[in-house]
Amino acid sequence: MTEATPEVTRPRPAEATPRRLFRDEARTEAVQCLACGGPVALRGFGAIQRVVCPACGSLLRPEDSGALALIHRAARAHQESVLPLHARGRLDGATWEIVGICWRTVPGWPWQEFLLYNPYRGYRYLAYSTNDGHWSLGQVIPGAPKIVPGKRHAITYRGRRYRHFSGADAYVTYAEGEFPWQVQVGDAAHIDDFVAPPHGISIEEVAASDGVELTRTAMRHLDATEVWRAFEQPGKPPKQKGVGMLAPNRWREQALSLWLSCLVLLVAWYFAVQHVSAGASEREVFQATDLRFDGVLSQEVTIGEPGSSTTVEISFTAYPLDNSWAFAEVVLIPIDGEEAIGLGMEASSYSGFEDGESWSEGDRQVDHVLGRVAGGRYLLQVTPERDTSALAANDPLGLRLGTFGPFGVRSPDTWAIRVREDVFLTRYATLPVPIILGFPLLAWLLGRRRERKRWAGSDYGT
Repeated sequence: MTEATPEVTRPRPAEATPRRLFRDEARTEAVQCLACGGPVALRGFGAIQRVVCPACGSLLRPEDSGALALIHRAARAHQESVLPLHARGRLDGATWEIVGICWRTVPGWPWQEFLLYNPYRGYRYLAYSTNDGHWSLGQVIPGAPKIVPGKRHAITYRGRRYRHFSGADAYVTYAEGEFPWQVQVGDAAHIDDFVAPPHGISIEEVAASDGVELTRTAMRHLDATEVWRAFEQPGKPPKQKGVGMLAPNRWREQALSLWLSCLVLLVAWYFAVQHVSAGASEREVFQATDLRFDGVLSQEVTIGEPGSSTTVEISFTAYPLDNSWAFAEVVLIPIDGEEAIGLGMEASSYSGFEDGESWSEGDRQVDHVLGRVAGGRYLLQVTPERDTSALAANDPLGLRLGTFGPFGVRSPDTWAIRVREDVFLTRYATLPVPIILGFPLLAWLLGRRRERKRWAGSDYGT
């Protein structure tokens, strides 16, 4: 438990289950405090080692005769906890009673711990973090978790891996009720918390006369509303703040289902694309090759059927093309209409050497797809241009080696144009992909953000 630990653990240096049964499980004994005369309700002498008077805080020890012996007389005022002593609540399918309350703290981070008792199930430890309002429920576990070697401490227990979150010395600042260990204000213990949200394991080390005593407690996060309803408290519970040490990460919990859903949608998308693309005829409307740059192409073409619309792909190619460019202004003029369709298409290819490595960019062919072109007759006009920087009077072939290193510069001599209709629009088909992948990626980012907030309060936070 560190100064910034957002959830808390139990303060027990002793076993968490009764060493022997109560003499009468249904019996509640009322006696008087030997220091202040206030009433002290006892739930079970057989397992209790220490009783702290709720009124004055004096330490009492139950005797075998049923009486109480005064160990230490105190005169502290009673303090209100978030849940009252002897309140009963139903958790994990059983009814529990708060028989002891212990307040503990590490520097800057206090919490309240409630000792729950059920005569058939023993003890549980309900912890409430005062600073951020998070709750956790713990139970002492038998045996020791296995240590996982690595740079950051980790342990495994029953197939689950827990990462070390924090370690610190905790001190008892207040106590009232019955305890199966010898509690008193000022008690100190070193606590190491390991987390696998919403689960955790707390390892508590207490110095004893015969050495060091270790107690291991398995914990899980509880929702504040669940605790409030279980103990039938009025109003609303204290508001939770931030991300608790054991608070569940809903985004990570949903990640698997989101990725599986994403996979299903991607498979469905793939087959849908295959079906639609297979239905596209991609019929060639017009094609011309080996055209010179000294003229304008004008050709009447028929696209689709009148009264309908289709997709049209126009491809422009220039060759040869080395470290140069070619441009074509393409216009489709409807013979029976008024609105023409125009576009500019540039083909370029560049390459060279830089820092001992070769590079290249561009393409000798450029394609452009038009969507929803009305069917009918069109006049296709193409006006070509080319880069003439490599041409000179003494170089009729348009080849001037060495201008850009060993690759040279070569302006294009000829060009080609092709028009196809009813082509598959790849750009529209890929639109669903980022949407499909967006949800699991967003969940991953939000989950990662939540984990950063959680670990900011650990020993490893920045």
